[in-house]
Amino acid sequence: MYETDNEDFDLIETEYELIDEADAPDPKKWQSYVLSLEEMDCASGVCWHAGAKQKQPSPNKPTQEQKLSVVLRDVASWFVQMENKFISTRNKDTRLGKAEMEKLLPQMLADQFPDNDVVAQNSGKITASVMYGTGPDPRLTFGVYSGKAYPKPGNKSTRLFRNGMWDINTWRSPTYRTLPPSVASKESTADFDVMLEFAIPEQAQRDMLLDWVAWNLQNEGNKPTWAIMLYSETKGTGKSTIAKVLTALFGEANTALCNGIKPLTQRFAADSLDRKLVVAEEVHISSHSTEGNALKDLITNTSVSVERKYQPTVIIPQHSCFVFMTNHKPLWLEGGERRYYIINMDHDGHSQGERNEEFYALAAAVNEQVDNPQFVRDIYQRLMTRELSPEFDAKNMRFNDNATPIMRELQAISGNEGEHVLQSLLDEYHVSIIPSEDMVDFVAYLKLRNANSLRNILSKLGWQSRRYRFAGAQHRVWCPKALEVENGRVSHPELANTYNGLAEANDYTWFDLKFYVNTTWKKLHQDPLVRGGRKTTEEYSASAGSPWDNSEGKYGPFLSSDSHLRLQARTKDDLTLHDTHVNEADVHYIKI
Repeated sequence: MYETDNEDFDLIETEYELIDEADAPDPKKWQSYVLSLEEMDCASGVCWHAGAKQKQPSPNKPTQEQKLSVVLRDVASWFVQMENKFISTRNKDTRLGKAEMEKLLPQMLADQFPDNDVVAQNSGKITASVMYGTGPDPRLTFGVYSGKAYPKPGNKSTRLFRNGMWDINTWRSPTYRTLPPSVASKESTADFDVMLEFAIPEQAQRDMLLDWVAWNLQNEGNKPTWAIMLYSETKGTGKSTIAKVLTALFGEANTALCNGIKPLTQRFAADSLDRKLVVAEEVHISSHSTEGNALKDLITNTSVSVERKYQPTVIIPQHSCFVFMTNHKPLWLEGGERRYYIINMDHDGHSQGERNEEFYALAAAVNEQVDNPQFVRDIYQRLMTRELSPEFDAKNMRFNDNATPIMRELQAISGNEGEHVLQSLLDEYHVSIIPSEDMVDFVAYLKLRNANSLRNILSKLGWQSRRYRFAGAQHRVWCPKALEVENGRVSHPELANTYNGLAEANDYTWFDLKFYVNTTWKKLHQDPLVRGGRKTTEEYSASAGSPWDNSEGKYGPFLSSDSHLRLQARTKDDLTLHDTHVNEADVHYIKI
């Protein structure tokens, strides 16, 4: 039998599998309206709040009180409140006082609910309720603003209920996505293909760019750990045209256009970092400068600390992907950077080139068509169905396999081969912790002068010295500043994804600290370091019959630093990109 908190009506026990959807009645206009609000509540996360519990089904003919209650829920989603100011969830820069709101809301109600006598007669009551209400249901008043604004791609709710307060969702679904794709989308987007082939004649570089764009569109809630840099010493080579197409694909509301990198690294950079796509022109980056190091963190980190004027500093999720453009050879990158995929777009179709008229016509055609939503929709369709190349990895650029000629030129100029090898090894073996007692072997392998040279390189890479206890002893180690270690566990999304590609998306990223060191650093220490020199009898994770076998998930990935939930305890059907809120009671455990 079914249980219900409301004794005024009974639910009839029914064989639901025998009901055909075609036999179910269509919802009434009012029920459709309520359903749309319920969907927004689920998207925002507020529907799980105890005060938002729905005890009655939506009737066909609601009473006036029921109508006002639902209208109140809709209106309450228009603004959030902070320090006696009201901020529009559609425009986070709006800050209105009580007097302005009391004038504005009745006008907005008349516009949103035209010819609705019930709303018109009660506009004052609705205004007072959403502005000054103090009831337990967080959906019925302008909620308290957390100060956090960031994109949540794919989520249609303009506000997100988190820890009793509301974040603002800056993501807006581009309108072109409501259109169906053309029957012959490849033919309709041929001008873009021809222009791109002219601007980037190398197929491998063109594929890498398209794979990067396709991956970001297919995984808008995720982010890559490296950026695209379009370079040409001459002007008029198509960099801006490509940027315009990308802006249309992600949506203007979801794109930040910057001149240089200062808007990204300065104190009040929140307005640029709360966008999915960031396009910066005329960049000049120094690898080890303060701005250069800050930009590296933005490209790789999944959270960022931001400050808005007149608001406290907050930490927000970081979903941005970055495209940089420059007319100067990026010698400042010193060749060792693995966060920038550099494409040289110099060709003879530039503004002073022999084939300028030919290329100008191609670029002009694309610039004209990109204003056509159907053209953008067809490019989007092709990218969403694009099969990514095996060489492409959004989390690891694989410099040795994919570096372009200009990237190799910069590498040769820099001459810092030890640093390149170090970064490549750390990425390959997922190493984020290096015990200090083993650094002497690394120094010898990289052919550095001394241990200080290695420490300097690690410092440039954003690492620092810490102390952690594992394997029954206290160890001094080197690790990235952003590395999360707590309760004897370490969070490492890249390693977690080697167990299942959806591990990071579902927050299963935590490993036992001792296991992590043995699986990553000890394996690196054994393979290229020890085999190339000193021998050892210590048993490592790669050894046959190793105690570090993790086939049943004994050592992780776990859901958090103190959770018993393991990735291997979830079925494949359970793991989805949207399954990030899991109730431990709903999970079946594997017995250890």
